[in-house]
Amino acid sequence: MLLKRRTWPIVVSCVYVVLGLLFSFRWGPVVQHLPSQWLRPDDLGAAYMAASDLAHGHFGAIYTHGFLAYPGLLLVLAPLTRAGLGGSFIEIATNHHLLTHPVPYIATSNLLKTGSPFVSGRNEYVLHPDALVTLIPAALVLSCVALFACDALAERLQVSQTRRVVLLVAEAVLLWNVTVFWGHPEDPVAVALAIYALIFAMDERFTGAGWLFGAALVFQPLVIVMFPVLLFLVGKDRAFGLIVRGVVPAAVVTVVPLVANFHDTFHALVTQPTFPLNTYSNHQTPWTFLAQKQGGGGAVGAGPMRIPVLALAVGVGWWARRWRHRPEMLAWAVAVTFALRLLFEVTMTDYYIWPALAVGLVVAARCSQLRFAVSIAVAILTTVVAQWRIGWLPWWSVDVAGVALLLAIASRPAPLVPAGKQASQRRRTAVAVQGTSSSGAQSAMTGATRRTRSPSVGQVRTKSGSQKKRPQPGKKRSKSH
Repeated sequence: MLLKRRTWPIVVSCVYVVLGLLFSFRWGPVVQHLPSQWLRPDDLGAAYMAASDLAHGHFGAIYTHGFLAYPGLLLVLAPLTRAGLGGSFIEIATNHHLLTHPVPYIATSNLLKTGSPFVSGRNEYVLHPDALVTLIPAALVLSCVALFACDALAERLQVSQTRRVVLLVAEAVLLWNVTVFWGHPEDPVAVALAIYALIFAMDERFTGAGWLFGAALVFQPLVIVMFPVLLFLVGKDRAFGLIVRGVVPAAVVTVVPLVANFHDTFHALVTQPTFPLNTYSNHQTPWTFLAQKQGGGGAVGAGPMRIPVLALAVGVGWWARRWRHRPEMLAWAVAVTFALRLLFEVTMTDYYIWPALAVGLVVAARCSQLRFAVSIAVAILTTVVAQWRIGWLPWWSVDVAGVALLLAIASRPAPLVPAGKQASQRRRTAVAVQGTSSSGAQSAMTGATRRTRSPSVGQVRTKSGSQKKRPQPGKKRSKSH
């Protein structure tokens, strides 16, 4: 039954993984005309190297590669790193002339740190890191958890099956930017687990909601902004238990890195160093000048500026407590908390807008057909514009405006029909249909009876249709004179 309910998420996920693999391993040779070129997600290498250090027991080096999330993703990737970080150099050109048959050279160094393609002397090379053969498929499969979570939330919000299929396709398009381009499967996994925690809380399964949120936090601390919504939803009597279950898993998995290398681990998880002047991958925001400088290289600390975001999220959670019995508005409030991050972030990257768009689009599926279609168009257009290399202020303005417009469109979803009222409506409909069919059958029987009823005893019809009286028994006809 569960597989039948999730048939379309399985289908869309399979298509997503296949297209992601084709893009990673065939886009370069076919479209860019670079023989044997592999396209790797930008930030996936840092996660893989941190997972390799974890797998080999180098706990003090985990947070020295630029990985800034909690170690949940590293625990998943660790079994894939035992093969090492080697690979092959592939010579594809000499003196700017492509070779008919590329020549491979085995290398033992870490090829994930080197750009591809690159030129050495007169020769041009592309890289085939061994890690990508397992790393890219694993990242794609992990990201698909978000598709299942969005479909489960849409089902909980009583979205029709047809709209859920359209929603899944749109969610897969939005997800492409997060994993295929940037290589952050930890974000979809964290948001997916947080969505399941929200569904559990809607159904008053608060213990499971706490553990699911704790698992989400293990993968990515960004989901902390939706925690106030859960707190006000469960009420003060259960708030302490929710806090314990939500915090303990993340605390447990970070103890070892903190003990092994407190400075680098604390710096990565709390200070969150980013590089706003890196125009290729990051974008400045109006708040960049307020961020604390972190030594050379133009790094600034993004962590302290997220405190106002958390304070505003508490306000949203307090306001959303009135929607305790309106699941669609609770989901909208969660989307708003994810959008708050965009307002005060000191450095933004293209995929930061995805959580708010993903959850907001599920709520938009509860709106009219026109508003749902407009919401999909706005979400996809905002995601595409996020890839453009334009000035930081137009870029930031378009992204924030796109997310705000989507949330405004989805701010008045159709209320859910309570389960009891749904059942009574179904019973009334069944009774009406049964009554209609019964009255129709009775009418048909009455009509048939009328059609088959014989003429009265005292009357017979002539061929012309006129009636004449039968002679009464015992009486003789009078003779005419």
